[in-house]
Amino acid sequence: MSPGALTDTDVLREAARRADGVIHLGVDYAEGTADVDRGAAEALQDGAGSRPYVHTGGVWVYGDADGVVDEDAPLRPPRITAWRLEKEKRVLARAATGGRPVVVMPGLVYGRSGGLVQSFFVEPGRAAGAVPCIGDGSNHWALVHVDDIAALFVLALNAPAGSVYAGVSGQNIPLADVTRALSHAAGCPGSLDSLTLDEAVQRMGPIAEAFVLDQQFTGARARRELGWTPTRLDALAELAQD
Repeated sequence: MSPGALTDTDVLREAARRADGVIHLGVDYAEGTADVDRGAAEALQDGAGSRPYVHTGGVWVYGDADGVVDEDAPLRPPRITAWRLEKEKRVLARAATGGRPVVVMPGLVYGRSGGLVQSFFVEPGRAAGAVPCIGDGSNHWALVHVDDIAALFVLALNAPAGSVYAGVSGQNIPLADVTRALSHAAGCPGSLDSLTLDEAVQRMGPIAEAFVLDQQFTGARARRELGWTPTRLDALAELAQD
């Protein structure tokens, strides 16, 4: 397989053409993310043809949730993910023309000392001696361990065309509890730096608006239709050790 970036659409198309199935996990955080991802997805789907294509979305597109919700909840994305709506419609539209698109929407992924919690909470907390907590921390995060979401992506290769799955393990935990756990991982147990949303946006950028979403999700559809069985279900204990 030839190396290439997400902007190398010829490379992506040819690689997908030779594959039995495609899982698109890549992201380019440079300027023009939406256009880059749209071009990459189209090239990968062109190459995949009628073979499975699994696309990465995210539950943040649902915005604040009213209680525990599923994939049919209203879409109210924060600005950082608003661009995904039209793109994912285009991805799923290929089901009507012979493609086999599936969208997996992970919750907040944690585990193996990586991900957004490491970059935006643990590492700054380690440097400052206190982990940031936005607002009063009463909003919920819909969490999923990296090993469990990886298993879902594999299962999704055999899902019906046009399917959408929330990749959440049923752990809907208040941010205050999450940040307290992360303070142990950062080496400053119990030390939190309380930020207003405006302060958090200044420090973290627009992603802070996503961190304050109140989201409680069920992954029942993936369990029911694909037999997905998350096994890493003690998020607070694992986050404290990351």
